[in-house]
Amino acid sequence: MACQICGAKSGFFPLCKDCNTKKDQGKVTKCEECGIWKDTNKPLCYECWLKKDKEEKKGTKDYKVTDVEKEDSDFRTKFPASFISEDGHRVRSKAEQIIDNWLYHKGIVHAYERRVPIEEEVYCDFFIPIGQKVWIEFWGTDEEKYEKRKILKKQFYQKNKKNLIELNDKDIERLDDVMPIKLRPFLPPTFSFD
Repeated sequence: MACQICGAKSGFFPLCKDCNTKKDQGKVTKCEECGIWKDTNKPLCYECWLKKDKEEKKGTKDYKVTDVEKEDSDFRTKFPASFISEDGHRVRSKAEQIIDNWLYHKGIVHAYERRVPIEEEVYCDFFIPIGQKVWIEFWGTDEEKYEKRKILKKQFYQKNKKNLIELNDKDIERLDDVMPIKLRPFLPPTFSFD
């Protein structure tokens, strides 16, 4: 398994030896909201802080839902998470189940439908917190309505300078070939896919 902070090998533990030492010193803590390890002593991780801040803003009468938030909300309502992956994640499609299982079997720490740390309330399909943080989007449908959602999401990833890996149906058919190539630039140099 890879350390959730620095990406170094950590055996069966979420933190490597060095990051565990930082934890004992109070420099590495768990987010009080989501439980993810973070390299700070603040009570919330950046993503949970953004979410809390956004919820406070939603309570004001001036708040206006963005197109990205509306499209994301509609999509999540239309497609319930009814597939269960081997690590227990509930996902929305067979393809997402295959991706989730692949990440799990490769020992890559990941989250499903994690909020992207930007002002808009948008969720990615998968989030990998090790190395250079990376967000994965699986574009599984070519319906015209969801093509708009795809364009909006790609624009905000670019605008906010987030590392994005895009997958489609053809990539799922050869995931063992595609994922290592797409992930390698973002993972720590010591990470092995073996």
